[in-house]
Amino acid sequence: MKTNLTLAGCSALTLACTLTSTVALAEEKQGPYAGADLGIALTGDTALREFPGAGRGHHVEFDPGVRLSLGGGWSFCEWFRAGGEFGIIGHNIKGADATFSEIPFMAVAEFRLPNKSPIVPFIGGGPGFAISVISLDDDNLGGGDFVDGSASDAVFAWQVYGGLRYKIDDHMSVGLVYKYFEAEAPTWDVRRTSQDIRFGRTHTHAISASFSIDF
Repeated sequence: MKTNLTLAGCSALTLACTLTSTVALAEEKQGPYAGADLGIALTGDTALREFPGAGRGHHVEFDPGVRLSLGGGWSFCEWFRAGGEFGIIGHNIKGADATFSEIPFMAVAEFRLPNKSPIVPFIGGGPGFAISVISLDDDNLGGGDFVDGSASDAVFAWQVYGGLRYKIDDHMSVGLVYKYFEAEAPTWDVRRTSQDIRFGRTHTHAISASFSIDF
């Protein structure tokens, strides 16, 4: 009986030491982080739901563009961190002297897979909103009337992403990230007409190089 009690006591002590070590390691990994990524953005065609003087059934096509994201937050442990990011997604509109941009403001939750190698896989995502901006230089879409100027609209948006980071040291890493971003349909008011400019929902795929630092 004494032997069993001794073994049980040793097992409990070993478990307590293991848990203490795990908590200490997690605390060492806590702290603020910041990051950025820059790359190519591909936004699919979207419906041209309304344009002054234009008929129905037209679509808007976008040239390949660029996405820049800046973000930061708090690392809660080695495998999870949360925060936010903002940036810009910019495109020229095909067949017109016009540009379309989205400025995302997103909440971010990210899960990482720690391992013994310097390469760390990660996935993440979150909801937010985007400011959708259209700018036309005395041009039209869908064969409609000529419009000149810029306008903006705020819409709901969300994204998911994933990729790989290479740890340069305990604080800095570089990597490659894929992001899928979706924003609701924007509407822009046009002066001196009863018609608005309305697009359908937008879907953007972006592949970017990234940099991250843990403080």
